[in-house]
Amino acid sequence: MSRSPVFAKPIDILKLKSFGPLVFAGVLAFYVAWPAFSGYEIKSSLDTHNVEGLVARIDFPSVRASLRPAVAVKVDEVVTNALRKAGTGGGALADQLKAQVMPRIVDGVLATFVTPEMLIRIHASGKSFKEALDGIVFERTSQAQGLGGFMIAPEGEAGGAKSKLDEIAGKYGIDVGKVLGGAGAKDAGAPAGDAATSALPAKSESGHRPKYGLGNIKHFSLTGPLGLSVGVSRDANARKPEVTAELNFVGGSWIVTALTPEL
Repeated sequence: MSRSPVFAKPIDILKLKSFGPLVFAGVLAFYVAWPAFSGYEIKSSLDTHNVEGLVARIDFPSVRASLRPAVAVKVDEVVTNALRKAGTGGGALADQLKAQVMPRIVDGVLATFVTPEMLIRIHASGKSFKEALDGIVFERTSQAQGLGGFMIAPEGEAGGAKSKLDEIAGKYGIDVGKVLGGAGAKDAGAPAGDAATSALPAKSESGHRPKYGLGNIKHFSLTGPLGLSVGVSRDANARKPEVTAELNFVGGSWIVTALTPEL
């Protein structure tokens, strides 16, 4: 006994057709409107120096972890240049010194750079993310916990006197005599970078506030069912983003969990 074909009722078809736009609108609201509102709240918190607002919208420990590779690359460049100016372009001594000082410099940069207060200062200064990061790397590297004045050999240094390169090596328990046969710094050189380049105006020193719109978004994609990647540039005419932010839907809201700067 054959069954007659079952046809959908006209009313059911109309319901399905009306349901489709609702689903699309819901998806659009969740993946576009809601994250955009979170971005607006971050921008408003930066404009009004609202630390609590930034803490609510940015996972700072997670962002620090995401920035570690980029900061490590920057610190390696600065330390390598400083050691070269101090009289060694590489080798065992340079490798040992870098292994000793780089982790603490990277930690110092991340602890200074990735805070609500510093993001507010960077935003108020009008500097790009890269400019601010470069400045803080130079500054932290030149301080006591970095290489600092150890990279400058004193003028008129006698041949048998202990060089500044010897001093910094000794500070970290490295025997220069064994590594370089007693060779020290050959030429006087300036510390890598200028600490002044890291100067950011305080909150009240600058009235400049960058304006952002759809043209500043250079990249937008899904990284998962509850994840987004958004690339942003201060210059709406730029072809590439200055920094790419990853957002995740956590605890009932979209928050920034990672930042990747364009180096």
